[in-house]
Amino acid sequence: MKFVTEDHNNALDIVKSNVELGILWKEICDALTSITDERLKNQIPKSANKMSLSAAINDLIDQELKAKQWVAQSAIFQGEKYKDKRWRLDFSKRIETPQKGITGMAVEVAFNHGEAIAWNLMKPVLAAEINHVGLETDIGAGVGVYICAKKSLKIAGAFDSAVGEYEKVLRYLVPMAQKLTRPLIIVGLEAPESFRLIKVKDPLTKKNSGKIELI
Repeated sequence: MKFVTEDHNNALDIVKSNVELGILWKEICDALTSITDERLKNQIPKSANKMSLSAAINDLIDQELKAKQWVAQSAIFQGEKYKDKRWRLDFSKRIETPQKGITGMAVEVAFNHGEAIAWNLMKPVLAAEINHVGLETDIGAGVGVYICAKKSLKIAGAFDSAVGEYEKVLRYLVPMAQKLTRPLIIVGLEAPESFRLIKVKDPLTKKNSGKIELI
């Protein structure tokens, strides 16, 4: 898939100047660019949610990052009190620095309601900072990555209109700047180039499903 990026707190400059973080960022970029239109079309029938491209994209990102030893559904904080779903990231990966320290990347793939944007932005930030209230994270001081759909993908991928798109996410960065303390890369996924998904209602079940329409 093609994608665009916007960074917060000089995240892209930091990634370019840090070998370890550069390796992790390349793995993310490689995972996203490996998701071709053909792979998406083949994945739709296998996905739990066939009404939009969201599940198919999630499934393929999951396959690619797990193959690169990223940890799925990783905890933001260590400790038993923070093991439930609300305190989990979609993916994270830690890497040792030459100084024998730990750094890494925390990734949130967000195709949910726009009202969740603020919390979805905070999760990778919390996971990528050395917390000062006695809670340890798995990746130490790192970089957060927030992956979401551009408006064009929302339309072409038959996403729910309430999904928080890339363009809307960017509007949160300035008012939340003092809260988003860590470097953060916002990734906006572009629409497929060769097809779009349209919602079709089954006359018998009355349920919507996605139908591929070539363009």
